[in-house]
Amino acid sequence: MAKISVIIPAYNMASLIGETLDSVLRNETEMDIVVVDDASTDNTCDIVEQYIARHANIRLMRSETNTGPGVARNRALATIDSEYCLFHDADDLLHDGAVDTVLPLMDETNIDVAAFRYSVLRTADGPAGEMAPIDKNIWDSVLGSRDSAMIDLDSTAQFLVTINYPWNKILRTSFIRRTSWRFSTARINEDILPHWAAYMNAGRFLAINSSLTTHRLVPGREQHTSTFDERRLEMFAALKDIEKLFLDNPIFRAKYYPIFIVFKAGLLEWAAKQMRQDLHGLFREYVAHSYQYFTDEDFDSVYRINPSIALASYRMKYSHR
Repeated sequence: MAKISVIIPAYNMASLIGETLDSVLRNETEMDIVVVDDASTDNTCDIVEQYIARHANIRLMRSETNTGPGVARNRALATIDSEYCLFHDADDLLHDGAVDTVLPLMDETNIDVAAFRYSVLRTADGPAGEMAPIDKNIWDSVLGSRDSAMIDLDSTAQFLVTINYPWNKILRTSFIRRTSWRFSTARINEDILPHWAAYMNAGRFLAINSSLTTHRLVPGREQHTSTFDERRLEMFAALKDIEKLFLDNPIFRAKYYPIFIVFKAGLLEWAAKQMRQDLHGLFREYVAHSYQYFTDEDFDSVYRINPSIALASYRMKYSHR
């Protein structure tokens, strides 16, 4: 049994999947690398097959139809039996020895979730830069100069509003099974649910104050973060999944739902500014419907955190009545 499974969903990533696999392979830990091809129309599978011929620990799962990264990840997740799991993107780069760094610390602390800093490549040929400002500010303020720290979510809940990337976290597989942790089936923002569910179900996690992966965010490439046509509306299915998580877990709702509303308001504001003009009316309807679970008690709780967001949320809920 491998120590860790690295799950990589891929769609038309022929130009980058080789670099990604090379980066993952630069770890000594025994690993199972699972590439899930999401019905690519280029030669992504051919390149992966070439790697399989040279590396016994890589396997390929093929989807007959394109289902999106969340479904692809869940499919692979159902097949693994390793102790740990990392969800990596097909166009990102894992740093040398990243897994080798994290797993001994997780073993030593017997922790279920570990998170680490990341870098961002914003140009095709330039150097990688700092993580997103919101994430950098939180990591800097909480960890300072410490190499790592055990984070108690109840006292450091601001980690919930870091960007919901799946690839800067490693999870214990038994934790995944025990909590029925999964990705949303929505094609957009499918990683909001697992981000919040990982932190809330764990309660405490290990934060490693080193950049261990590089996220490619290059202008001009087709990425979900730059999608603002009809496909962006699937974000509301992803938000509905986490609303259900809160409805099913009253303790989570009491502790963290006001923070989620603040996060949600920021996400919707960001999407609204970039949404295609002819979709603005439909987008507003989706927004109003997404606040159906927002109660007067929630208004009071959010108002104590951010009055303007509480008032905006109240207006959103009733804007189409």
